[in-house]
Amino acid sequence: MFDVQPCPNGPSVAALVVEYVRGSVPAISRSALFALVPVVVVMVVAFGDTAGREEQGARLFLMPALVGLGGLLLLLPLQLSGSARGWMMLAVVCAAVVLVGLASVWLYRLLRGFGLADAVAVVGLANAVFLLVWSAVHEDVVWRGSGVTSVMSIGSLVDVVEVWLIVWLLREMPPVRFAARYLVIPLLTVLESFVLMRPEWTVRMGFGTVLLAAGAGTLLFWKAAEEETVLSLR
Repeated sequence: MFDVQPCPNGPSVAALVVEYVRGSVPAISRSALFALVPVVVVMVVAFGDTAGREEQGARLFLMPALVGLGGLLLLLPLQLSGSARGWMMLAVVCAAVVLVGLASVWLYRLLRGFGLADAVAVVGLANAVFLLVWSAVHEDVVWRGSGVTSVMSIGSLVDVVEVWLIVWLLREMPPVRFAARYLVIPLLTVLESFVLMRPEWTVRMGFGTVLLAAGAGTLLFWKAAEEETVLSLR
């Protein structure tokens, strides 16, 4: 029905995993699986501490995360492969989802101890080193002058602004709230598809959209347990 691309926006490992499984796991299935990231983040926050009240504050977000995931699955049903390789690639994507969730919480704790410029440098350097090593192992490193000049292009400048914004949000927003983007982006894409494609409405589409919007909106704007959730990350 819809073609929604996943948006790791996280560790380079996750981005490489998406590229690696592109031919084996359909884009719809990847998008649906990455909608699990908010659930993983909530569980990491809730069970990463021992204080009962703090755990309860984070657990309050588990239901909205599951509601949003359920709504997306109604709109983007998983396309499972019957082959052993297909199941293996799905397992690889699931591992990347868990990695993104863990990294979101860990980076929030880590980067709050740095200024914004230092945080961007830490994230950028770590990803650059990883990608350089990966490329060297696969013999994909090519040193060309055109590659250096391309850094000054408009597209590269947009990427730089995007990195700064992502790191700033990663430092300032609690992980649960920041993870809501894995529901918000598919929601916006689905709404755009409704406007442009004008599909025939069904009960499943309507119910799925409502659940997805409710889950994403609650994760973003619900303030009842925000203070307790932030405390649970300390």
